[in-house]
Amino acid sequence: VDPKVIPLGSLVYITSVDGKSWSYGPAYAHDVGGGIKGNSIDLYFNTLSQCYSFGRRMCTVYVLG
Repeated sequence: VDPKVIPLGSLVYITSVDGKSWSYGPAYAHDVGGGIKGNSIDLYFNTLSQCYSFGRRMCTVYVLG
């Protein structure tokens, strides 16, 4: 995450823009990537295959706390 947008350690909920087609679910904002600026996030997956399968998507991120 970009800590200027989402504070590190925040609990967030990540879902599709329509709120119906997919949901990543709850996660904590723990990582600051050098390429992540502004309203962009990257998500953790267990395998590279899962990363490629998920790809790039628009999403809605709710900062819960």
